[in-house]
Amino acid sequence: MYAENYKRFEQLIDKLREFEGVILVEGMRDEVALRKLGVETEIIRLSRLPLAEIALIASHYHDVMILTDFDRKGEELAKKLTRYLEGYKCKVDTETRRELKKIAKKDIKGIEDLYSLYTRVRDLRF
Repeated sequence: MYAENYKRFEQLIDKLREFEGVILVEGMRDEVALRKLGVETEIIRLSRLPLAEIALIASHYHDVMILTDFDRKGEELAKKLTRYLEGYKCKVDTETRRELKKIAKKDIKGIEDLYSLYTRVRDLRF
């Protein structure tokens, strides 16, 4: 990661920690990484239920953040979920994922790697 991206990456991690809606992730390792980062909000794993059912559950929250991986499958999941959730009039945050991908894609494959990247970035700064 380039030095100029450190600050923005840390801001995005803070945004995750402060988010008050529900975060949708692909699997258990993604959830574990977010918890290690200090994210305390509700997290729903996509690997547990059909997408339509997940969208229905998530629709009970006004704010929903989609954090799927940065691969083709993750892109497709994010698009499908966004369509479902917008149908329920949810405020869907896909921008955080897009920014994380833009900043960190060369360093990590997906959400499960966020914590290890964060610790590397933090160690470089101190």
